[in-house]
Amino acid sequence: MGNVNLVKNKYQMILSIIDRLLKKIGSDGEIVTNDTEKMLDTLYENEHQDKEVVESVLTQLQHINEQIENMNWLNKHYKIIHDFSQTCSKTLNEDVLLEKAFELVSEVMPTDSFYIASYKEGDNFAEFLFMIDNGEYYPRAKIELGDNYTTKVIKTREIIHVKDSSEPQEFDVIIGVKETRSHLFVPIIIDDQVKGVISAQCFEDFAYRKEHEELLQLIGTQVFNSIETARLYGKIYYMSQTDELTGLKNHRAFHEDLSKLMAESDDDITLVMLDSDNLKKVNDLYGHDMGDKYLKVLADGISTIQNDEIEGYRYAGDEFMIIVKNSSTAQIEMLYERLITYYSENSIQLSNIQLNISISCGVAIFPEHGQSVDTLKKSADEALYEAKKRGKSRLVFS
Repeated sequence: MGNVNLVKNKYQMILSIIDRLLKKIGSDGEIVTNDTEKMLDTLYENEHQDKEVVESVLTQLQHINEQIENMNWLNKHYKIIHDFSQTCSKTLNEDVLLEKAFELVSEVMPTDSFYIASYKEGDNFAEFLFMIDNGEYYPRAKIELGDNYTTKVIKTREIIHVKDSSEPQEFDVIIGVKETRSHLFVPIIIDDQVKGVISAQCFEDFAYRKEHEELLQLIGTQVFNSIETARLYGKIYYMSQTDELTGLKNHRAFHEDLSKLMAESDDDITLVMLDSDNLKKVNDLYGHDMGDKYLKVLADGISTIQNDEIEGYRYAGDEFMIIVKNSSTAQIEMLYERLITYYSENSIQLSNIQLNISISCGVAIFPEHGQSVDTLKKSADEALYEAKKRGKSRLVFS
């Protein structure tokens, strides 16, 4: 009877230990301590089979604890992903996105060195969009693929996790090569294509864990998705503001730019309306392909006078607009002469025929000749009409 009670008490103690461990799951990194193991050794003595069973249970409990702890860690930091997605929804500025990604990563893991590099399939280089090493920011740079971790990650599509300085360093680290000891290099794969690499590095050994790899993947994927969206939006916006034939800005951009200038500038703004004198004749005699070439030469001439103070637009047909900031009558006359010179030197040759380009221009000044886009444009149009009326190929001020 005494032996039965002894066995009963022993298993009650074991169950008590397991119960205590179950209650600690998810709250401590190590739930099976040395004290627990010593207690089990005292209970079992030579009963190896029972001891192996219980130790197996304890190992499983420790494994479950680690998994739950990892889940708790990730859940805690999903707020970072949420915060970053909010940033991504509010800006299309790549530099802002990259800086915010670094800030968020730095909140949850040591980042003595950090970079985000992009890669396009087929290229022999990676473009480092964001790099910081020990507090020093580096400019964007293209680095050829070679004997470095970034290249290996791109080629293998696998995470590289260097945990301490004793591990063999087969490759260059790009930044932090001499000082950092723990390295994480994570590929960003979207639609089964490697889009880039995100890397965090630290001066200390064993600075990163599995969850850090997952978090870098999540943030990196969000970064590249947002950058691609921003670039696509930029391309669409550029197309919506650009005349396809000539490459100049179009009428939509003209209205937006002039409205903004009128609202923000205290200085005079000069509007030059330029019109071809003989495009209709060219179209009728030689066809619209030749007419298109004629328009391109007109646009090329305007491009030669553009700078920070001068912007040209193809408004419609053979009608062009030129916005000039802070100009005088003499400067406008000089611009007109430069255009005339360009067109005389760049006539169009067709077999044995030379097509000379002739223009007429009407000029109006804000706010003297109009205080809105429409009224200023109307004044310039009236001046252009007067130039045509006087025999074309001339410049007339409103």
